[in-house]
Amino acid sequence: MTKRDYKRTVELRCPTCTGTQFEYDEDAEAEHASVRCIGCDRVTSKDELVRENAENINAHASEIGKEAVEDFAKEIRKSLESALRGSKHIKFK
Repeated sequence: MTKRDYKRTVELRCPTCTGTQFEYDEDAEAEHASVRCIGCDRVTSKDELVRENAENINAHASEIGKEAVEDFAKEIRKSLESALRGSKHIKFK
């Protein structure tokens, strides 16, 4: 398993117009920087924008978690099958 397998890009959307293009000052403090939606001119903080998009972010995180658990189970199964290959008393279905 590699980290790149679970890399995702979550597109943040303006809660007012659902626009995805924002203007912000890159030098400002990360969470408290002002963000302006290009579509409707709504100004908010980066932190608030992330909170407004929490449902979408959580859905992506949940999807990644499920994939990681499935992949981990496959890796464990392969490791056990390899380690126990040739044993008369243990069989995998």
